[in-house]
Amino acid sequence: MQRLNGWLTAALATLLITLAMTVVMGWFDEGARAKGEVAVMRPEQNNRLTNVNLVDILAEVPLREKLGHAEWNGNVLTLELIVSPGKSRPQSLFSDIGKLTGLAFREVTNIERLLVRISERGEERKTLLAAIDLRRSDAWLEDELQSMAYADPVHDEVWRQRLRLSFTRAWETRFGPVSGFSADALPTPAEAGEPEDVAN
Repeated sequence: MQRLNGWLTAALATLLITLAMTVVMGWFDEGARAKGEVAVMRPEQNNRLTNVNLVDILAEVPLREKLGHAEWNGNVLTLELIVSPGKSRPQSLFSDIGKLTGLAFREVTNIERLLVRISERGEERKTLLAAIDLRRSDAWLEDELQSMAYADPVHDEVWRQRLRLSFTRAWETRFGPVSGFSADALPTPAEAGEPEDVAN
C-alpha cells in the first residue's frame, strides 16, 4: 500500500510540474509574440560562400553544362565547366558563365575573384579549352553584367578582354578559329587626333 502511495505521489508531482511548465512556456510565447518575435525555421542566408555551403550554393545555379572541380580558397572561387563531347555550343557555355558571374558578384558577397576553366572530357583525359578570370573590382560588372547574356566573347574582343578570356588550340579544333571584332563605336576623327574634313 505504501508503495502505491509513493507512485501516486510521484505521478501527481509530475503532473503538477508539467502543468506549471506549460503555463510558464505559454507566458514566454505570448511575450515573444507581443514583441513580434515568432520562432520559425528560416533557411540560412547563403550570401557568403564557405567550404560548408559551397556545394549547396553551386547546386542552386541552373547550368546547361556540368560542373567539374570546384575550389574555394580564401576569397577566390575556382570552377571547371565540363563540356560534353560533340554536344555543347559556345553560346550555352557563355550563358553558364554569365550565371556563375551573377552568382559570384551579385548574390554572394565574399567572392573577390572567379576563375573558370572550360574543359572537354574525353575518353581518357580532360582537355582545357578556355579559361576566364573575373574580379569583383572589374568596372564593367556594375553596368554590363546583364548584357553578358547577349555577348559573343568568342568573336567580340571587348568581351574577351572583360572576361580575360584565353582559348587553347583545342578550342579552335573543336569550335573553329577565334576571330575578333569590336562592338565599340569607332572613334570620331577628332577623338583619333585626325583633322576633320570640312566641306566648303
